[in-house]
Amino acid sequence: MERVQNVMFKLARGHAAFELSLICGDTPDHFWCGTLSSLPPENHDIFNSVHFQEVLGEVGSRNQQRLMVIQMPIHSQNGEMHNVGMLINDWVDVQDNNYRYIAIDDMGVVIIRIVIAEFFACEVVWGILEDETQS
Repeated sequence: MERVQNVMFKLARGHAAFELSLICGDTPDHFWCGTLSSLPPENHDIFNSVHFQEVLGEVGSRNQQRLMVIQMPIHSQNGEMHNVGMLINDWVDVQDNNYRYIAIDDMGVVIIRIVIAEFFACEVVWGILEDETQS
């Protein structure tokens, strides 16, 4: 299992460098890898969800170029309609049902999630998790 963990850690560092233009050479604050089915049900949806970006990362990074901008209509308490802008960071499907990942750089936290063959998954985190739920 140690060899698999080393490979997953190297993949995560590579995605951080490629997508976020960040060098994450330090020991991660959180590292998990295992089967998707081993995730507790309450964490499964969180792990597979898109990320609503709060702060933009490195200008010109590939990740910033992939962000989607949407407007959500929301009713205020007094009944007025307002459009709220949101930035969505979605998963990158490298090969359908074989390899996907999401690279998140938000609020001083770097999170890389990887799924292989919709069976094996990994999450590597550098920084302190406050709002994001760990797997």
